[in-house]
Amino acid sequence: MQILIVSGTPGTGKTTISNNIQNYIEAKVISLNELAISENLIEKYDTKRETSIIDNKKLIGFLIKLIEEYKKGDPEFLIIESHFSDIVPEQYIDFVIILRCDPDELYNRLKRRGYKTEKIRENVQSEILGNCVNYFMKKPINTPILEIDTTMASIEFITKTIINILTKSVDIKDFYAGKVDWLEKLFQEDRLQVFFD
Repeated sequence: MQILIVSGTPGTGKTTISNNIQNYIEAKVISLNELAISENLIEKYDTKRETSIIDNKKLIGFLIKLIEEYKKGDPEFLIIESHFSDIVPEQYIDFVIILRCDPDELYNRLKRRGYKTEKIRENVQSEILGNCVNYFMKKPINTPILEIDTTMASIEFITKTIINILTKSVDIKDFYAGKVDWLEKLFQEDRLQVFFD
């Protein structure tokens, strides 16, 4: 069983894409967000930021047991998805794919979800700064960190791209982290002040 980590800012398509992959290959999906809630691994709720604070230690312990259980069933792939999937211990990581989205499009997606302005702003700033990529860059993992821009791509296209990466039927160099740079794009457009005061 190989483990694929799918990360990215909220709104980039992690859950939809992860679940869609199951339509094409033998894979199980763990959503860390859903797992934390269903197993009551929440420390508290931050009302100001409108988000649950996860008990990382308990979640990691529970996740490791779950991974070991899945290994017994021996699916071809296990997909672990979340914007905080960098908490997965490095020994359980075979692939890392981070979904990215243009800040303007991400803003619209999160607005359609009903996020409040401050929460949208915080998430869009996180995407511009590449926080999800940076968290993985700090981990001592032995696999390339890959990025896929989901801004204009269909669910099917992204799904098939990921499957091609997993089956090694595409050159992964095209997806190495660092090719997506919203900070530089906004700087060149003189639009950074739109997202940062």
